[in-house]
Amino acid sequence: MGKINTVFIVCFFFILSLNAQHHIGVGGGYSQSIFYCGLPKSQYYTKFQPEDAFLLQATYKYDVPIKKENMRIGGQLEWKRQAAYFYYEDRRNGDTVPSGIHYKIDVLHLCVFPEIVVGDPIRFIFSGGPTLDYVIYTRAKGIRIIDKKREKIEEANNGDIKGFAVGAKLNLGLEFPVYKNFYITLQNAYAFGLSTRYGRLKTQMKYFNCMDINLTANICYQINYH
Repeated sequence: MGKINTVFIVCFFFILSLNAQHHIGVGGGYSQSIFYCGLPKSQYYTKFQPEDAFLLQATYKYDVPIKKENMRIGGQLEWKRQAAYFYYEDRRNGDTVPSGIHYKIDVLHLCVFPEIVVGDPIRFIFSGGPTLDYVIYTRAKGIRIIDKKREKIEEANNGDIKGFAVGAKLNLGLEFPVYKNFYITLQNAYAFGLSTRYGRLKTQMKYFNCMDINLTANICYQINYH
């Protein structure tokens, strides 16, 4: 019975998509990542200073036929750079041992979302949905405490940050017609990490993730099948 329901749902959405207008887009923009953690302040001091970064993205979405004037469903694949300076002090037993590392983290970011568009010819965009992040490469450069000594390090994929993280994304923007089926979008997105990140820093910082703030521009094309 479950297989029959699954097949029915897949066929239903496939038939809907045949009657829909499809949209594909590519672009990129500016990004900042604001990290946070769950360390008790009485024992530790941490500071995360965001640094300038950038991203590239590809988007696919289609109009929902029953409300094709203002409702879409889509997905977005994004490569983004997360960059920040991590400053850390261990204050247990009255001792202060500072360390500071610059991290650059390359992430694959997948988001699926419903989207509402309102207006004509300039349209207001609002969308949001769940996200999945996967760390594909990291660089760490700075000062690390090794055997109670301050050591300079420059490392790649050192295990501090790795693996998957889940989150949610909200997006606001404007859509401008350009020529025939081409249009441009300007958007401001907020991606919130909801799970703790994996790697050695998970143990050190108890809980940590980040919020990404993105400003992007995309060139899009609307495909009409009817």
